[in-house]
Amino acid sequence: MDTLIDFKSDYGIKVAMFISDPKHAGVISTKETEALNAKLFSYSYGDEVIGEEITLYWAVNPEDDTILLARYTYFGTPSLIAACDMLALLCKNKTVQEATTMTFQGLERFLRDKPDTPALPTDEAYVITLALDALKQAAKAYYQEALGREDLTYPCKDTPMSLASIKESIALHKIQTYKELTRYTKAGFFDTECLKDLDTLIAAQKQLIEREKKIKEQTIDIPFREMNTKEKIAAIDHVIDGSVREFLVMDGGNIEILDVKENGENIDIYIRYLGACDGCASANTGTLFAIENSLKEKLDSKIRVLPL
Repeated sequence: MDTLIDFKSDYGIKVAMFISDPKHAGVISTKETEALNAKLFSYSYGDEVIGEEITLYWAVNPEDDTILLARYTYFGTPSLIAACDMLALLCKNKTVQEATTMTFQGLERFLRDKPDTPALPTDEAYVITLALDALKQAAKAYYQEALGREDLTYPCKDTPMSLASIKESIALHKIQTYKELTRYTKAGFFDTECLKDLDTLIAAQKQLIEREKKIKEQTIDIPFREMNTKEKIAAIDHVIDGSVREFLVMDGGNIEILDVKENGENIDIYIRYLGACDGCASANTGTLFAIENSLKEKLDSKIRVLPL
């Protein structure tokens, strides 16, 4: 692997550091694996023909699937080094399954120099998506999961992402335009013909966003207790978006609303922590209190938040 050092000046200090002096680039040797009493696993994602290729190497504890050592080799834009190097760092001492819970927002935030300054130029944000997609595909291969038709369908010649992965990105980033799609997935970077095949997915996302917008507008003047479950979840997400979600994402985590039930005078909201928030020491203390207090203030004073 050739490390490129002639990179753009508009990278931040942290990204530039990863590019010029990557700590986790390279392969894992048999000797290193044996010294850790681990098993060696590798997975190749993409292809040089596409212009993006990543090979992940893990030394894994066979007893509990913990990644004891993580490295990678790559072919692509220099910023891909930064995404892969940070990813390798974050994978260490996580199980393979835990590693897959890392999010785009979390990884991007870890690469930032300042909380309010994006880590990468707009046209290179896709390298974070590709690094995480490589990780998820590697995990599927590690666990020998059966792949569906969409997992095996690759609609575009300029991205290694499958149709299933592209659909996930469209939903995650609420993509409504070709420009946004290219930004986050590289689809359509030069293979503009493939965009026509993805048009229905983007159109469906637009319709979904419009429906969610209408639900929020309709629920603004409805007392929380009078909303149906779908409306309540939309209202809860709206409050969390405007209060604590950004801080959770900055730490590599997130929160999912599972259900809302009335329990006497109380309203119980069942949540699940995602990513770094799952198992975090503050998940059942400070973070939980912040979430609950925001919802009590904005929606109903009898709300209780219960993590599962």
